[in-house]
Amino acid sequence: MPTALRLVADAAGPRPRDAAHEAVVRRERDDVVRRLLPAAHRDVDLRNPASVRTALAAAGFDLPDTRSWRLEPWRGQPVVDALLAWRKAERIATTYGYGWLERHVGDDGRLRGAWTGSDGAAGRMTAQAGLHNLPAEPRPAVAAEPGHVLVRADLGQVEPRVLAAVSADPAFVAAAADDDLYAPVAARLGVERPVAKVAVLAAMYGQTSGTAGQALAGMDRAYPVAMRFLRDADERGRAGQAVRTWGGRRVPMWSGPPSLDDAERRRLEGRRGRFARNAVVQGAAAEPVQGVGGHRARAGPAAGRARGAVPARRACSCTLRSRSRPRSPPCCTAVSTRWPPGGRAAGGCASSPT
Repeated sequence: MPTALRLVADAAGPRPRDAAHEAVVRRERDDVVRRLLPAAHRDVDLRNPASVRTALAAAGFDLPDTRSWRLEPWRGQPVVDALLAWRKAERIATTYGYGWLERHVGDDGRLRGAWTGSDGAAGRMTAQAGLHNLPAEPRPAVAAEPGHVLVRADLGQVEPRVLAAVSADPAFVAAAADDDLYAPVAARLGVERPVAKVAVLAAMYGQTSGTAGQALAGMDRAYPVAMRFLRDADERGRAGQAVRTWGGRRVPMWSGPPSLDDAERRRLEGRRGRFARNAVVQGAAAEPVQGVGGHRARAGPAAGRARGAVPARRACSCTLRSRSRPRSPPCCTAVSTRWPPGGRAAGGCASSPT
């Protein structure tokens, strides 16, 4: 806990003594950005995107919105650097700060939160209490106790690799065999790696504008089978039809009120299409993990005693040897899946045998 408190203080400032002190700390955090803006905009509400966009325009940055990725090309400009740093500090202060530590970290120093292998309609993996999306700043506070090690199963670039498996696109399967999937995709598209990454993620999440839209044209030519797989899901979602994951789970769509006008109906169809694209990939990605969870549940009461940090001498490793449909193998084989051609995983993971 002392390490966590120090990291939160470094990112978000001292622990407020009371509401008045909290307002002072908040104002001081805001003023770091405000003093870099034109005088007429130094009272801007940094938590209001429209107000921030207006203030940045007055400072010479004419942007369609103020999303962080939109600001990245302007790094090196003092006001942009300050704003991006402020956002990280604000997230720590409001979501992962002192209140979060009090709610979720026990007297024994353990962070506890629920984990679900198949949550929501799409069946994606989710976790609570920051276990799924803990910011980088407080992560150094997560450490094993003396004599123990942290168990890690790295699902690197898992969703694009799952897309390669479920679509059976030969060229994309070949790219998935690489340690860095985006490198061969970039070479095939003739673009830089960051653009290739945007193109792959945009295909799965249904983004079509800006850099993503330009890169997607190359994806259609390079990986037609995978793109057709995603488009089929998109079309079913737009039509309000259910889609199914690779493991056979049905993912239903939803309907809007009959009073929707044409523009609202198109927006609804777009949301359903993007959801369906994502569901057939994320749902399939979760299914091997469900198999592992089922295996551990059947292992008996002892399986429930694993707490994330196990004695190093009792760790075991395993690798996937089959690319067949998800099942319930021993240890954590399905979690370590890399879905390469031929089925042998390039890496493995460690897990407690208890």
